[in-house]
Amino acid sequence: MLWVPTFHFVGVESDKVAHEGAAVGGEGVGAGAGGGDTRVMHCVVGGAHAIILRVSSFFGLAPLRFESRCNGFTVSISNAMCIYGYILVTILVISTISGLVAEMSAGVEVSVRMSSRMSQVVSACDVLVVAVTAGAGVYGAPRRMRNMLKFCESIASVDHSIGAQYSRVTERKLCAILLAILIFFSILIADDFCFYALQATKYQRQWNVVINYIGFYVLWYVAMILELQFAFTALSVRARFQAVNNALALTAKIVSAPVKKMYEPPPLNVLAIRMAATEARRCANVSLLVDTLHDPDHSVIIRNTVTGEPRLVVPPCEAIRRLACLHGALCDVVHALDRSYGLPLILILISTLLHLIVTPYFLIMEIIVSTNRIHFLVLQFLWCATHMLRMFVVVEPCHYTITEGKRTEGLVCQLMRSAPSNGSLPSRLEVFARQLMLQSVTYSPMGMCTLDRPLVASVLGAVTTYLVILIQFQRYDA
Repeated sequence: MLWVPTFHFVGVESDKVAHEGAAVGGEGVGAGAGGGDTRVMHCVVGGAHAIILRVSSFFGLAPLRFESRCNGFTVSISNAMCIYGYILVTILVISTISGLVAEMSAGVEVSVRMSSRMSQVVSACDVLVVAVTAGAGVYGAPRRMRNMLKFCESIASVDHSIGAQYSRVTERKLCAILLAILIFFSILIADDFCFYALQATKYQRQWNVVINYIGFYVLWYVAMILELQFAFTALSVRARFQAVNNALALTAKIVSAPVKKMYEPPPLNVLAIRMAATEARRCANVSLLVDTLHDPDHSVIIRNTVTGEPRLVVPPCEAIRRLACLHGALCDVVHALDRSYGLPLILILISTLLHLIVTPYFLIMEIIVSTNRIHFLVLQFLWCATHMLRMFVVVEPCHYTITEGKRTEGLVCQLMRSAPSNGSLPSRLEVFARQLMLQSVTYSPMGMCTLDRPLVASVLGAVTTYLVILIQFQRYDA
């Protein structure tokens, strides 16, 4: 287990840490972070998270077996779905590369997407980066899903201690947003495919274009589903950080710390409703804010009063200790998630950068040539908007998670300034502060960049530079 070394560095006794690790999902954290636990894992998912996993399963990105339950679906790794995903993506990649070679061999005179030497290079890069992204997503899917099933235990322990309230309204909104994105992208893909097929009719090559590009468009869909899968998983983890911070703010209020703003605890499980390991010791529909306290190491930190107000059920010192353990568990989940999606995230960022260069390039060249293809101009504009949306889908959940991490640091600093100097509370806060220094809340795929809003500014700056270079080359090519 990774609990012992992690907390030993910040001064907590190792025997207590091992016991606490078991209490707050130590098995799931250790396994999720790369431990040697080989148990057959299951978890229960529902709502929007279940929808994205079902769609991902169809495209080979989530090789899972789904078993219906009254409160969602029990999911586990399926060997048959692993084989299905490998075969599917292999066929699609081979078909896409063969189609690219055939389209380039046809020549720029009759090609609808490669009308110049420059556009041949640009289109080839476009096709290849999508194929590599989708291939990395599918081939790495079994390992990512195993890690997901393992760190579900850690998420379940946070829900157990902090409290999870099921919000049907929020869940319906999330499902609606997810379906809207999928429908919009499906319409855009179909429209783009039909547009180029119709353009090829004047060269009597419409069926050649359909055969050459159908694999490419399916792989496009796979890449988009991969991004949504990561975004929903990251947002689910972020919701738990927010709940820990709300409990920390409540603790700060009790010890009279000057917290700038006291947030009302929102419904916690807004993305992965009932997301838990099946062996978790709780009923599916119980409100964890009023759970029982038979085992002191499994007791909840907060419960509701008669008036519905949340209050601590343990002393502030004990609350700080348990919140530090929960925060450490969530940090391990973030690091496991970062490692699981490292290569696909880097490829997605490269793909997004390339497409944000290529798509405006074709749009600008169409305006310069002035062939009055309004449909093409509208398509390229929609693709530009889609690629910007893709970048925000990846970056924004990570940005929100980092923001919650900074909020934790601020709350602990305020508590350290305002807490009484006597008793064990200052020492607990010092341990928590050292833990925050050693465990950062950040997504840094393969250590190459940090997924935060400054990355968006860097990408847009790079896009502007390369667009100018491409347009200059086009002038000499003409």
